[in-house]
Amino acid sequence: MDTNPPPEQPPQTRRRRTRLACEACKIRKRKCDGQTPCESCSRYDYRCCYEPPPRKRRLTTVAAGQTFSPPVTLPSPGPAPPSTAPEPSSRWPTEEKSMEANSGVLFPQLLGLKLSPDHAPSMQHGSGWNLGVRRSPHRSEKSITWILSQAAWQNLFAVYVEKIHPVYGFLDVEVVAGQAGRRWEDPCASNEYDAVLCGVGALGSLFSSRSKASEQERHLIDCAKDILETTSTLVVSPGVHDVEGWLLRTMYLRCHSTPHAAWIASCTTMHIVEAAGLHRESTRGSLVYPEINNGGQPENVECRRRLFWIAKLLNTWISFEYGRSQVVIRGAQCPPPTPKAGDPTSDLLSLFQLSEKLDPDQTVDVSELEESLVRLEGFEFESDAVILSQSVLSFTIYRRLQILNSPANMTSVVDRVIRLGCRGLAASSRSIDASCPWWHVSNVPFQFTCILLAMDTRKSLVHVKDSLSTLKKAADHFATQKARKAYKNIDFLVRLSQKRKEQDAALLNESVGSNQGRPDGSMPHEQLNGSASPLGGTGTEDTWSADTLLNPMDPTSLNYSYDWDIFVRDALDFSTTFPRLAEQEY
Repeated sequence: MDTNPPPEQPPQTRRRRTRLACEACKIRKRKCDGQTPCESCSRYDYRCCYEPPPRKRRLTTVAAGQTFSPPVTLPSPGPAPPSTAPEPSSRWPTEEKSMEANSGVLFPQLLGLKLSPDHAPSMQHGSGWNLGVRRSPHRSEKSITWILSQAAWQNLFAVYVEKIHPVYGFLDVEVVAGQAGRRWEDPCASNEYDAVLCGVGALGSLFSSRSKASEQERHLIDCAKDILETTSTLVVSPGVHDVEGWLLRTMYLRCHSTPHAAWIASCTTMHIVEAAGLHRESTRGSLVYPEINNGGQPENVECRRRLFWIAKLLNTWISFEYGRSQVVIRGAQCPPPTPKAGDPTSDLLSLFQLSEKLDPDQTVDVSELEESLVRLEGFEFESDAVILSQSVLSFTIYRRLQILNSPANMTSVVDRVIRLGCRGLAASSRSIDASCPWWHVSNVPFQFTCILLAMDTRKSLVHVKDSLSTLKKAADHFATQKARKAYKNIDFLVRLSQKRKEQDAALLNESVGSNQGRPDGSMPHEQLNGSASPLGGTGTEDTWSADTLLNPMDPTSLNYSYDWDIFVRDALDFSTTFPRLAEQEY
């Protein structure tokens, strides 16, 4: 027999239950903490009183010799003396009282509570907001049961659990499976949770082995969009499942849509987070934030924290990459979830905490950026999705260092960025082989090639071949128009870099040839007049104009005899093209 008592449950995961609520909280249908006075009554100066518990009925027959003590009647807890009741300002954040003062929507409710705390009318949220001349839809009529069968959804759910949930683990998969099991039993039931089921199915379809989008996937996205826009933005107060649905939609749009669409979805997700009060551990006694609606499911503190922080992560990173503002929620926020060893979600959140220094509104110096880059390289991750985000974060730090015009030696910085970029190329290649269309699969080789061209050293240019090959592999495997266009654009930038170096080499060759032609080193008269050029043409400024270089529709206007594909097929080695420059360092 085990004599050891079971370990006590951590306080943050134990759900607090109150056996007795005060009369003021019962009238307003709010949670009561059971104190005397309770938190809500202390804040709004209500009269906090409790009804005495009902007396238990006494047994009519008593066994012989058995005695009973008379029942003890508990006194009714009256209002606490003013000296012992804490002031409302000391029990509630000042910023929320200021938010209440700003809000004309909440003022009628505050006024009613002040005039009659016990009989204040329950006003509809937003009374007097507008005329309401048009009727708003109560809920969407679409249903996931019209789109696919339960067995088909289960297959897509298995893909989601295998490829996506390990990295972005904000859903309680047991709750999702339970909701799905009951959904198809009654197709006419409420469809508010269908937004989550459709989002899971759409991402599962996107990450499956199929290469083309199906009509089924498009219908899932349309169904989730219609439900989310109806339930969480037009009619009722949003809940946890609304945040989950918007976050799933953000991830789907980040995988395949435009930066603007993904940014708008991520910002909407953060606004739904605030409207649901998900950023706070508790909203008891608050008029600004409603009670957190968890859809009748048991409270899971860790999943709720992960949901908030992943929503914040995606909004911040998408805003950084798109060059837009992020949504900042004022006030205290819930703590980060408990880190777990070997958990890709925890690894992703550790990268996010490191990236918060890159906020454009914060002042950061060169030493802090270099320290962040050193810490970033020290991370060793197993998930390819996290490695891709690690590489993109290193590119962001490098660009910030470039605009600061760092006086320090950039050699170590360049070496670290190149090593992290090469890690990203390997992770991108593995993701392509596994048919995982993470958004950074093409973004990493594209951005890495731009970084290498901007560095413009031999050490960096030798990696352009691998970067281009990875991007071409993604374009060939997924066969999408965006991937092909990305490869075409970056290939054009590489060719522009090639021609710039050819111009520089031609100028040096011209200078060396002219000095060899005359003993005093002066330039021949015909070259000064622009009548001769080692590459053909007149040699004037018009030959090297920006319009000529930036016109991809007329490549023959440059009149070069070199092999244009040498930089795509082989490493960037100029020894065969320009022997004089073979031993020089660019």
